[in-house]
Amino acid sequence: MREKHTGRLFDSSLSQNKVYVIAEIGINHNGQIKEAKKLIRQAVWTGADAIKLQVRDLKSIYTKSVLEDSKKAEQSSQYLLNELRKAALTFEEIESLFKYTRSFQVDFMATPFDPVSAQFLEKLGVEIFKIGSPDFTNMLLMEQLVSLGKPLVISTGMSTQEEMERVVSYLKQQQIKFVLLHCNSTYPAFPQDINLRVMTWIRERFSVPVGYSGHERGYIPTLAAVSMGASIIERHITTDNFQEGPDHNASLTIKEFRLMVEAIREIEMALGSDVKQLNQGEKNNRLALAKSLVYGSKLKSGSVIQKSNLKAKTPARGIAPLHYPDFTGKKLLVDVSEDQYVSYEHISELNGGDDLDLSNLGRWGLIGRLNDFDSFLHLKPKIMEIHLTWRDLTGKMEKLFGPYPQELVIHTPEYHQDKLVDFTSPDDSIVNLSIEVLQKSINLAREISNQFRSSGNGGPVIVVHPGGHFEKIPARLNKDRLYRRLRENLKRVDSKGVNLLVENMPPLPWYFGGQWYNTVFMSAGEIAAFAQSTGWGVCYDTSHAKLYCNYAKIDFLEHAKLVAPYVKYLHISDAKGFAEEGLQIGEGDIEFSDFLGIYRDRDVGFVPEIWQGHIENGQGFKEALKRLETIRQRLA
Repeated sequence: MREKHTGRLFDSSLSQNKVYVIAEIGINHNGQIKEAKKLIRQAVWTGADAIKLQVRDLKSIYTKSVLEDSKKAEQSSQYLLNELRKAALTFEEIESLFKYTRSFQVDFMATPFDPVSAQFLEKLGVEIFKIGSPDFTNMLLMEQLVSLGKPLVISTGMSTQEEMERVVSYLKQQQIKFVLLHCNSTYPAFPQDINLRVMTWIRERFSVPVGYSGHERGYIPTLAAVSMGASIIERHITTDNFQEGPDHNASLTIKEFRLMVEAIREIEMALGSDVKQLNQGEKNNRLALAKSLVYGSKLKSGSVIQKSNLKAKTPARGIAPLHYPDFTGKKLLVDVSEDQYVSYEHISELNGGDDLDLSNLGRWGLIGRLNDFDSFLHLKPKIMEIHLTWRDLTGKMEKLFGPYPQELVIHTPEYHQDKLVDFTSPDDSIVNLSIEVLQKSINLAREISNQFRSSGNGGPVIVVHPGGHFEKIPARLNKDRLYRRLRENLKRVDSKGVNLLVENMPPLPWYFGGQWYNTVFMSAGEIAAFAQSTGWGVCYDTSHAKLYCNYAKIDFLEHAKLVAPYVKYLHISDAKGFAEEGLQIGEGDIEFSDFLGIYRDRDVGFVPEIWQGHIENGQGFKEALKRLETIRQRLA
């Protein structure tokens, strides 16, 4: 079911940079209630926030002489009056369309062109009134609508700047909520006549929300209006541009309207905020493409670092070359080797301390790669999660030098042969690669598990991503089929002697430097049902879960509680918005005291999965653990 939008325009849209899209049916129903309902259904399908009709009592609008003999009016008025008569709906029919629209949980709006229609709509319960361009200077109707105390959306077509000054001054004196829509009242409007920059003048002159009511063919100017800050978009919608009637040729077809709405939502995301920040994709690409400071050769403790001793090399796993002046002229406190990443700990007595008092944290661990995990063992974690790449599983593995007092967790690669692992894919080649890389990961865990402390819970933990990702969400998505493939394909793997855990996923993951869409293992209900039906446990990633909850507009704590009975292992980090994952504890949207309270009496192992937490000798990991310890102490 769609989210109910009634009243959302003035309550939230105008303060959340969310464009409110009105599908103007107007008189494009041609006086046929069946056609009107069809347009309403299709407008809802396009993603419109509101459906709008025009309501007229012709006796209240036209002079008696013109109504009796339209030939007494100009040619254009003769044509329009004839069309309005053909398209007229009774008040009873309008009421049925009001109820029909509200059944779809979208807003119903209407433009009354006369006092009788306004009074009828008020009794009907319409919550937002539209004043059309023809009545912008009709102060008699304006005052009637203002007296009702309802918010107004007002088109400014056919009005001068002087008239706008007078009308806006009146509306502000009345202290009523209103939005002005820039509009060119020609049908269709040509690009050279639209003058979108008037929107800027309106906003700056009157300090009110501004929208755009468009009558152009196509919707390029409409999208430009969105990029210029239009808070409301109103466009006419039709099933056929070639029907007879005054508005059809300047209306959008159903398909065009939906494409426009999709483009508007994409522009909303692209506009973002005025704060420059790196998204997760840029962070990934920065790691792979940017550079960090390394030493150009071996240096002994006591050496003074010269600029010539420093190089900038990829991958960017350390300090950016921007900060090289911090190190030149400083004395080294340790021996360093060629290509070793430069660290502030090499020049400072304040090394952050490795003796962490984390007695209240339970079974905590750290994440490392197969070739460097031992560099974090001095922090004395109880769990060591080794995050594999598929290339780690090719060729002969170098011997590890245990025994290690840590429990072993293996995180399987997200890629194999540079293709995304996906156990839900209909492509057999992708599934076979996914099974192959998971089986190799399990085999590796069996091979090296004797060098680690036994976890006593069914063997080493294996964390696997389920798949279910798409570059673009398919028009038809059968989740049951995706979950069935996931169950069937994971069962093809020999998981004897290991504890296989499936990790919950974010809604908008980053792969190959770009943003994708995920479809499975996000909903708490779906995760719980999967765990119940398979007996497999869950690796619960707090960052992924919070991103999904933000995206789906659901409560994170309730999500966490529903999944908790099936959780055997935790990835803990903060998150913000829909896609910022792996943030430091306390720097995102998660209230960790509430979350940790769920696991107060449960011995569930966890690792802080902080983005780039490993650099500077694990400073990000250490900081996360300290913050979690502080929270746990408050809960004790």
